[in-house]
Amino acid sequence: MSFLRLRNKVKSVNKAKILILGLDAAGKTTLSRYLRYGEFQDNTVPTIGQNIDTFSVEGWTITTIDVAGQKNFRFLWESHYQGSSAIIFVIDAADYERLPEARDILKRHVFDNAHLDGVPVLIMANKQDLPGSIDAPLLVQMLDLHNQFLGRTFSVFDCSILYGGGIMESFGWLVNQLEMQK
Repeated sequence: MSFLRLRNKVKSVNKAKILILGLDAAGKTTLSRYLRYGEFQDNTVPTIGQNIDTFSVEGWTITTIDVAGQKNFRFLWESHYQGSSAIIFVIDAADYERLPEARDILKRHVFDNAHLDGVPVLIMANKQDLPGSIDAPLLVQMLDLHNQFLGRTFSVFDCSILYGGGIMESFGWLVNQLEMQK
């Protein structure tokens, strides 16, 4: 077999490192496990430290790093910023009281972080299955995202990780952003 034929048989695979961040109890680990197993896993426990998974989607090999969101574990986030291809920031859209905290953490750790300049940010407004949860357009308005984060590439998607709603659409956007960065 010639080298050319061998090379043509080997499919080039794009690789991406994606951090999954957000406050504790927002659904980060549930998302990570959903991505790994393709469905909701009901035995999910809060992350202490980090969970690292790798999966393939649309010609990409994606390594996700789900880092604990509890206040005393956020220092771990810093060690993963460098070399990140994208950020997924999960927000509990049904927890009104913590929305200002989520906005402040998003600003401080993601949008104001020099290591993450030019890195696309997918914001997932999770728990849309709960009554009274805030949908993406209202969340953008309430958190003043378009005014605070001018010049940054981000999008906000409604989702229910519990039922898988919005995950495919949001990952379609994210993969498109990764393709544009190649």
